[in-house]
Amino acid sequence: LILAMDACYGIHVYGMINDTYCKSEDFRKVPYHYYEPGRDECEEYFLHENAPYGGHRFITEKKVFAKWAKKHTIIFTHPNWTVS
Repeated sequence: LILAMDACYGIHVYGMINDTYCKSEDFRKVPYHYYEPGRDECEEYFLHENAPYGGHRFITEKKVFAKWAKKHTIIFTHPNWTVS
């Protein structure tokens, strides 16, 4: 997204959930990897977000993207994000 913000007038992001999706009532359980059974997407996100070290802070990353969308033309669809 950093490169796209520098090179493009607008960015359309498709298929990325927002930082509150996993805590919403209407979230869908989907596998983290389509090719292997195991944790669903939200379980994986919470595991990484709360890891004592390492991991990928997916939820924090989405919060950062939402902040960027306030200053740049970034549109999130499927699901739609409400950036306030």
